Amino acid sequence: MRIIQSDNPRPLDLLAVGPGGLVAASTFVFDAPGDVEVWDAGTGTRQCIHHIPDRETECIAFTSDGRFLFVGATAGITVIDLHSGGKTAVSRFAGSSPDFVLSADGTRLVVVNQNNNAVECFAIGAGAHFSLVWSGQSDWREHYAPALNRDGTRAALVADTVYGGPGGRPSQHIQFYDAQGKFSGVIPLDPTDPKAGFVFTADGMKLLVPTGSRTVQMFDATTGAAVGELVHPGRPYVTGIAVHPCGIVACARTNGTVTFWDAEKREQIRTFDWKAGKLVSVAFAPDGALAAAGTEDGKVVVWDVDV
Repeated sequence: MRIIQSDNPRPLDLLAVGPGGLVAASTFVFDAPGDVEVWDAGTGTRQCIHHIPDRETECIAFTSDGRFLFVGATAGITVIDLHSGGKTAVSRFAGSSPDFVLSADGTRLVVVNQNNNAVECFAIGAGAHFSLVWSGQSDWREHYAPALNRDGTRAALVADTVYGGPGGRPSQHIQFYDAQGKFSGVIPLDPTDPKAGFVFTADGMKLLVPTGSRTVQMFDATTGAAVGELVHPGRPYVTGIAVHPCGIVACARTNGTVTFWDAEKREQIRTFDWKAGKLVSVAFAPDGALAAAGTEDGKVVVWDVDV
């Protein structure tokens, strides 16, 4: 286990673990410096920093080979070549305030354009090349918080009409897309309790949805039916969820712990407590060998995973 301290203490609620022991972190907190830092987890050495000059970062993700880092911010998506240090702004997303998610196998990227609510899915090829697979656009619905299963064949995101949908009534739900971008199901949500940060289970059959409390709800990703809950003891609430390739679910909490769950049995496996402070994120490497958790004051805890 190693604790890495950022030179810029802030909540590291955006976290990504790449191949080869790379860890990237930033913050989504409004008015906090959104600089993206990348470290070597083995040595704790910072490899690079990407400055975000205007506002907060939206999302970060490594490509499957660990060579590129995608950074989404108000200005668009920047692709950072971690070998050469080169940075490329993707013109398609200029000024779109994109919210994106990259599948665990690195083959698919779903991007939500938060300026016009368009939703697009891209195949990611060699050299971080983008190829459009499907696209869609809504009129009055606000889209955000996309999620993908491991191979990118199923997507989910929030469709929100809190500010006035049909008949002026607020509504919010999670909607699913299949591999061709067609709607494949919905989960109704309470519009007074916005959801974000949800993830698919390793087999893609269930969606894990944090409630903003100590509970994580589980839904069938085909029917949308509720199929159970992961309920943590005590009052500290869940701040981040990650899924290991073997199926274990990791939940970070405000009391500084990460709990591993058997999602099928809905049973706790073990809990880690490094006394590092309040945790705000958790992530696994694509192969599951390394995990990381971010704190509210700029620390990243990294550890080898033995399952």
